[in-house]
Amino acid sequence: MHDDIYMLWLSSLVQYIGSRKLNALIDMFGSATAVFNAPIEALKNAMGNAQKSFGYISKYRSLDYIESVLARMESRGVAYISRDNERFPALLSEIPDPPLGIFFIGTLPANNTEKVAIIGSRKCSEYGLVTARLLAKPLAAAGIVIVSGMARGVDSMAHRGALEGGGTTVAVLGCGADICYPAENAKLRQGIIKSGCVISEYPPGVRPAPMFFPARNRIISGLCRGIIVTEAGKKSGTLITVEQAQDQGREVFAIPGNISSKLSYGTNQLIRDGAYPVTNHEDVLTMLGIKTNQESQNLQKTQKSKEYSLAPDEKRVYDNLSLEPISFDMLADVAEVGIGKLHLICTGLELKGLIKKLPGSRYIKDM
Repeated sequence: MHDDIYMLWLSSLVQYIGSRKLNALIDMFGSATAVFNAPIEALKNAMGNAQKSFGYISKYRSLDYIESVLARMESRGVAYISRDNERFPALLSEIPDPPLGIFFIGTLPANNTEKVAIIGSRKCSEYGLVTARLLAKPLAAAGIVIVSGMARGVDSMAHRGALEGGGTTVAVLGCGADICYPAENAKLRQGIIKSGCVISEYPPGVRPAPMFFPARNRIISGLCRGIIVTEAGKKSGTLITVEQAQDQGREVFAIPGNISSKLSYGTNQLIRDGAYPVTNHEDVLTMLGIKTNQESQNLQKTQKSKEYSLAPDEKRVYDNLSLEPISFDMLADVAEVGIGKLHLICTGLELKGLIKKLPGSRYIKDM
């Protein structure tokens, strides 16, 4: 039987044992097949103090168990490839502690496609959401695969932006690929699967758990040539992903933020420490040496034409908006437009999809 079956067997135990121990077993015995067929005493000795992990290997070391995993995968539409497969993401196989394989639903992007991760805080500001979409949409239109974790906040908006750009996006989950987490992203998940795929190191049926997400994050960065951080607080978990990306030799990009914003503390610190500052998607393409395609150029022209077709009063109001929220009264002052007229202008700009109204009668550009 091909070693992929035994790689699947070991991969299905990662939630109990962890990829580091599984990788160590393969290094020790030479292959997943050899681990499966190893004498019980040899396995016990190999596990050393990790006897609880040994218990899981002993308990699930059978062809009946493997068949049950395959049946569960088939019933839930989940596929699997080991890292020995030529279709396995090449960059991911090169990282420290690579996954033995990945479970996925959808279509894996080809190895010759460029991939960039967009990450940020779950509890993000409107600025973080808008910048995630602002970058994901044209990058996806340029043929870049957008990778993120489908979490609330920045992750979800990055996926949405990629879909709006007509591109491909990949969600890396901290649970089985068959599980939608968070549950409110069911519709988004379907769009991701139609465009690209959801992938996981964990077999189908594994529920999300806090311990799984740091391990998940190394896969997000490992798939990509670079990661973009939109927002991160002083002690944000996003910064852990940045450290993993740096260990993997990935490029790190960060969105500059208001120095008074706690959510931009981490990104501003990253820039201070050497991360590339990003003000638009072209900064990312330039740093990675990627040329834009015609579709991306057409998208940029369309966006510019929307702006240039505005009436003079509309353009004055629009030009006084940014990705930082501004109150209605302040906007009236800086744009020098009467309250009544400003209401009409803002409503018109909202209908055109150029600005967005936030709670508290605040406005920002909607890119």
